[in-house]
Amino acid sequence: MPRSFTEQVVREGTVTMKDWIKSQIILTTITLVGLLVGLNLIGIEHWILASVAITFIDLLPVLGLSVTMIPWAFYKMVFADDTRTGLWIFFLFLIIMALKQILDPFVRAFSLGISPWEEIIASLAGFVLLGMNGIGLILGPVVYIVGKKVYRTMNPLSEVGDRQSTGYFDRGFGQRPEKPKEDPTAGAIDITDDVVEVTEEETSQT
Repeated sequence: MPRSFTEQVVREGTVTMKDWIKSQIILTTITLVGLLVGLNLIGIEHWILASVAITFIDLLPVLGLSVTMIPWAFYKMVFADDTRTGLWIFFLFLIIMALKQILDPFVRAFSLGISPWEEIIASLAGFVLLGMNGIGLILGPVVYIVGKKVYRTMNPLSEVGDRQSTGYFDRGFGQRPEKPKEDPTAGAIDITDDVVEVTEEETSQT
């Protein structure tokens, strides 16, 4: 029995949120590993506890690495009179942030099943429409993907030229259209009629 529009939205929304959580776990792991390695090399005491705490705060909405690492670096340089450690903490912050910004579109795109360009544009659209609270960066790609999947489900493939298509939504930005599947019987030669004719001629001669 075909699903209704609402059922399709709920189903695809649930699947998309699971995929988004998977991408978030990957990005969080990257952050945690970077902090563990960096703080250990800097020589921070209790570096494991500090890495876990900073990673946990980074998971909270709106907040991020800048909420913890920049004040920490400032405190080390100004109040603790430890310029070297403060600078290294600040440099570590810049490195991890740059790494996350580079990998974020690719990790999310891979987990969500879209191209990096689609993820970036959907995130920017959500950010612009919902304001600077960070929620739009999450909801933008989710709404886009759910809409794309529901559209493809509710609109079966139709022949367009030499391939099947559902319009734009059969592919995404930067993705090549799928090649049409070749019919394995397209180049086959049917000799059934010739065999039947030869058989009939032999029968009539006998």
